[in-house]
Amino acid sequence: MTTLLFDFDGTLADSLPVLVEITNRLAPEFGYRPTPLDQVDALKGLSARQLIWQSQMPLLRLPALLRRVRAELHHESPHLQPFPGIPETLRSLRSQGHQCAIVTTNAAENVQRFLDAHGLTPLFLGVEGGGTLFGKGRLIRRCLQHHALDPAQTLYVGDETRDIEAARRAGLRMVAVTWGFNSASALTAAQPDWLISQPQELLAIADAV
Repeated sequence: MTTLLFDFDGTLADSLPVLVEITNRLAPEFGYRPTPLDQVDALKGLSARQLIWQSQMPLLRLPALLRRVRAELHHESPHLQPFPGIPETLRSLRSQGHQCAIVTTNAAENVQRFLDAHGLTPLFLGVEGGGTLFGKGRLIRRCLQHHALDPAQTLYVGDETRDIEAARRAGLRMVAVTWGFNSASALTAAQPDWLISQPQELLAIADAV
């Protein structure tokens, strides 16, 4: 049995348009440059740290911004849609005897509202959420301990270069997905263990671990 720990935003949920709208709306209040919609695709080649630098975001205000974004997402999360193929893949993983959980810097309550809205709650062991933007490695280790998971039989699945860094810090192998926030070239440069472009590819990977 393989356990797959999933990132949420950009991996399970198609939340990029909503996140861009929220962060652009908050830009004047927090003192950073908004992201023009026609530049979103071009920015997918940048890491989270590079995006922060490019937006001229005051680092001292980053924790407060993250809290506000989570609060704004609370109202939007039930209306977010899963990426095509995600619900079917999650159900297939479950039927094959694998187990799944979610580890995200989004609020656990937001994720739970999304799961409930789409009937996906029974497919997951639980949700580990919160923390800082670059503190996902700590959340992964907490999830491993909480559910007594074997790191050798556990994978992390995410869409950003910071997900690859976090999985590496936690001692897990990493599956990077190309349908989320970072481009395939940016993910490849960060050297994940697998790079996939379709959710169904997770089935063969889980069986092979």
